[in-house]
Amino acid sequence: MNDIQRLPADFCASADEAYTIPANFYTRPEVFEYEQDKIFANSWICLGHRSEVAESNDYITREVIGESIIVVRGRDGVLRAFYNVCPHRGHQLLQGSGKAKNVITCPYHAWTFKLDGELAHARNCDNVANFDKDNSSLVQLKVEEYAGFIFINMNPDAGPVEEQLPGLQARMRQACAVIDDLHLAARFVTETPANWKSIVDNYMECYHCAPAHPGFADSVDVGQYSHTLHGNWSLQYGLAKPSEKSFKFDESIKDASFSGFWAWPCTMFNVPPGGNFMTVIYEFPVDAETTLQHYDIYFLNKDITPEQQALIEWYRDVFRPEDLRLVESVQKGLKSRGYRGQGRIMADRQRSGMSEHGIAHFHNLIAVAHLDR
Repeated sequence: MNDIQRLPADFCASADEAYTIPANFYTRPEVFEYEQDKIFANSWICLGHRSEVAESNDYITREVIGESIIVVRGRDGVLRAFYNVCPHRGHQLLQGSGKAKNVITCPYHAWTFKLDGELAHARNCDNVANFDKDNSSLVQLKVEEYAGFIFINMNPDAGPVEEQLPGLQARMRQACAVIDDLHLAARFVTETPANWKSIVDNYMECYHCAPAHPGFADSVDVGQYSHTLHGNWSLQYGLAKPSEKSFKFDESIKDASFSGFWAWPCTMFNVPPGGNFMTVIYEFPVDAETTLQHYDIYFLNKDITPEQQALIEWYRDVFRPEDLRLVESVQKGLKSRGYRGQGRIMADRQRSGMSEHGIAHFHNLIAVAHLDR
């Protein structure tokens, strides 16, 4: 990585004079490999909403930086997370999501594990010399429920989620009082040909909202829009009105607003006008130029109304593709001979709704994360 620029700790610390991180931070496999270990294996990563693992034996699986992970609610009601790998020969144990049996059985050699990870039975183990049952359990990860969502951390010595994201839970609950009671209504999965940081960059500014998201801009007033920075998370907040092009809601709702939360490193929680549903963007990086994304929509009710179905279709067919086209185009342009390697961050003095100071903040965190490289 000798040809990749080393960034000082104060890189982008002053948003007023800031330029983006160099283009090769978005394209080089060496950078991605470093970030896998330094950032993603040492940070709390959000995998889903608590409703997906609300009952005993409920489980989900996710792929994060090449690791398959199981989150399962035990028969004792305790939430646990494991690497999705059998300690015998490495075969994956579960796929997708659903209801686990009272034991997890490996499809390869039928080793079985209790939902707390303990080995229940290994065929023929009584006839194997010095078989170590105690060292044949599933390998756990740290897992927490936080603000209604499920977070995991691969670092066994990590502190709690609140230590990484101080104050986020309280502010999210203020924006969406029903956050614990939501249910998954729709999920759009895309393997996006863009670096994970390109996707965060796109989220961290509303400079593009008016030209690229006309439906969103018709409801959320960018002229009355703020972006406040809180260390490892940020809040974009704007006043809203009903729009036929995006969000329809009862005009009697007082102080209707949009709240958009970014949480380090790469999860975005959105509370649209009305405060009674949410959308969440989960990023699961695959390689330097590919990110698996889950775009989830959560409502209180399980039986979707026609109005909610129309909103789901707007997200799926209009709003979501608008952002996908942007980040895919940027990823291509970053490799062009015509790109000068870094772009000016358009942070205005007023820190207006169009200001890109959120990108400068994010890029400073990236620079600090790369200090040991």
